[in-house]
Amino acid sequence: MTPVQWSRLSREDLNNAVDRQVDANFDIAVALLEEASKATIFLATSPRAGTPVGAQGRRKWRLGKLPYALIYHVDAKRVLILRVAHLRSDWQTLP
Repeated sequence: MTPVQWSRLSREDLNNAVDRQVDANFDIAVALLEEASKATIFLATSPRAGTPVGAQGRRKWRLGKLPYALIYHVDAKRVLILRVAHLRSDWQTLP
């Protein structure tokens, strides 16, 4: 099993997305947290399952049927979740 680490930015992204959804649709906020948790576990066992994106070795894993995805990088020691992005945003330009 590969260790999964969430970057500071990815944690902020997730918290901000949940905060926005809590008032708009509480069920989506809960689903977002649940899907992020499931994805963390899945990527620990299948780190290269996501779609490659860009030239920097990044990959994308969609969070269930929600319009959010984890942007992550895999190296020899870990899976690093870089960002949590809304798929309608300009996520490909995120640092």
